[in-house]
Amino acid sequence: MFSPHGIACCGNRTDLAHVTTDAVIAVSYFSIPRRAFDFRIEAARRRFRLDFLGLCHLIMACGFTHVLAIVTLWVPVYGIEGIIKALTAAASIVTAAMLWPCCRNFLALPSPSQLRRAEAALAQEGMHRREAEDMLRQVAKRWKQSDN
Repeated sequence: MFSPHGIACCGNRTDLAHVTTDAVIAVSYFSIPRRAFDFRIEAARRRFRLDFLGLCHLIMACGFTHVLAIVTLWVPVYGIEGIIKALTAAASIVTAAMLWPCCRNFLALPSPSQLRRAEAALAQEGMHRREAEDMLRQVAKRWKQSDN
């Protein structure tokens, strides 16, 4: 029968550093998919399709590997830990395959400075258009007055 890591590796004491770091990593991993999911919804609204579902699964699986690292300090559930690691490996492969095509899309996005320049050019173009429309109205008004 296998013994838990806490007994085998830590001499029957809880290694606080391992528990703390694994807990912090797990909580961080669990918080990232929530924000990524929000970003996915916003990206869909902007008609820029990004599929973060695979990335969310990968990050959640990574979080569970750290939770199980804490559990195996006290309970020898190495089989479950192995299954979670296998699922994490599968999620890693799928996510890597999904992210390569997305990288081209990310690189095609304009930088903030490019967006600011485009916005300024559009504002200037709008101002010129309004000036031209005002001039056209004045000419049409004069023409109408000269017709009477």
